[in-house]
Amino acid sequence: MAKRGAKKHLKRLPAPRHWPIKRKAAKFTTKPLPGPHPKEYCLTLAILLREVLGYAENMREVKAILNSRQVLVDGRIRREPRFPVGMMDVVEIRSAGDVFRLLPKRRGGFRLVRIDETEKGYKLCRIERKMMVPGGRLQLTLHDGRNILVPEGDTPEKYRTLDTLKITVPGQEIQATYPLREGALAVVARGKNIGITGKVIEVNRRFGTNASTVTLEDESGKRFETALDYVFVVGDERPEVSLGEGGM
Repeated sequence: MAKRGAKKHLKRLPAPRHWPIKRKAAKFTTKPLPGPHPKEYCLTLAILLREVLGYAENMREVKAILNSRQVLVDGRIRREPRFPVGMMDVVEIRSAGDVFRLLPKRRGGFRLVRIDETEKGYKLCRIERKMMVPGGRLQLTLHDGRNILVPEGDTPEKYRTLDTLKITVPGQEIQATYPLREGALAVVARGKNIGITGKVIEVNRRFGTNASTVTLEDESGKRFETALDYVFVVGDERPEVSLGEGGM
């Protein structure tokens, strides 16, 4: 009989290397559901509550916490242990009074940056694609899977791919736009320089087999080059979100 659908389980050994799990303590781990982030660039709520934060010791305790409706991701209650959370997501645990933002850390994975009540109401999202939809409206697809219609009256030229939007959560209202240009502040989201924050010095856009690159300068004055697709703008002259240790 033919297989129906994708596998619902994931073994620990082939799991993404940045997951903070014990590879040989058990055979299986939680597999992320299809959602806002791909498997290679996310954590599940179960791993976040159990391995990262230590709020639970097993899956039964994870489910009890989630069923109490105390865990919110980007302002919405989430009760699925396999729900994926990734870069720039805001995770709130009401019962503990904790609010965190997920940011990339050096050598891969995510670090949790504690934020205050005023900052949990918005997040930064990178524009991945844009297209016109019926009715003549411009639709933006963001890095976390969101689709947002541009307010009427805004020109399409105002929004470019790889620029960053500051939006409210969960309302998804656009508050500001931060273009990828020289002088902007950005964090490297992937690659060997992941987690490093720096000022954009030069943007080299190329066509063909040679990848476009961006030259950045970190807080120590050291310059390095990374792929254009790896750069995530976090502000103009200062970061619009708390970057914690290592931020500029």
